[in-house]
Amino acid sequence: MNKLYVFLPCYNEELNIGILIDEWMEQADQLRENGYDLTVCPIDDCSKDNTRQVMNDHAAKYGSDKVNVIVHGVNKNLRGGLNTSISTFLSIGNPGDLMCLMDGDATHSPKYVHPMLAKMKSTGKDCIIASRYCPGSDVVGLKGYRKFLSDMAKIYYSIVLRVPGVKDYTCGYRLYKLDCIKRLKEVFGEDPIKEMSFACMMEFLYKLHLSGTTFDEVGFELRYDKKQGDSKMRVSSTIKNSLFSALRFRKLKKQIRKA
Repeated sequence: MNKLYVFLPCYNEELNIGILIDEWMEQADQLRENGYDLTVCPIDDCSKDNTRQVMNDHAAKYGSDKVNVIVHGVNKNLRGGLNTSISTFLSIGNPGDLMCLMDGDATHSPKYVHPMLAKMKSTGKDCIIASRYCPGSDVVGLKGYRKFLSDMAKIYYSIVLRVPGVKDYTCGYRLYKLDCIKRLKEVFGEDPIKEMSFACMMEFLYKLHLSGTTFDEVGFELRYDKKQGDSKMRVSSTIKNSLFSALRFRKLKKQIRKA
């Protein structure tokens, strides 16, 4: 049976990560019926709260084959979480296995993995994105100005980056085939994600595109109202970094052509 590896990068998510792991375990039987054995891989990025203990408690509860806790020796930010997910998946994945990435703050529901799998099967695309901009999508609990900024960012990224099949460039909830992750490493080497800010999710997507990855999306409900604790995003700096990062990423296409 093929495997679905779910990577959950976390920093100070003691109030959320246990809930999220439990929600993933609730999907295990249905995933098995569809041909995938589930392993959840929470990643602790040197949290200062009890995040790691909560992860370890859940590994003891479900077994280390079902909840495989990964611990960073030093804080690496979200970029490090992505690179760790990529390198781990490449080291343990086999043909036919899939990787799912999502935020560790319980704002993404694991139940949407099933329509994502169905979309991947029906379209043959390499990466399926849980998108805020598809029919049936909704965002709950987000302040009006934040939603406006997200909508404007969507328009800007679509104009600058122009990735076929993509409307949502920054949502971290995505499903990937092993082959597209292998191609990413072949083109961009070890630790392919370099961006320190939250724009690293956009970098990941665009570098996959330049590596030949194909994309599609499904709608989902983003639930900010379920998040416990303070947001780690600094809105003004995130906007600034994202605007300039998109322009830098576009230049990668010319660099690859020259190579």
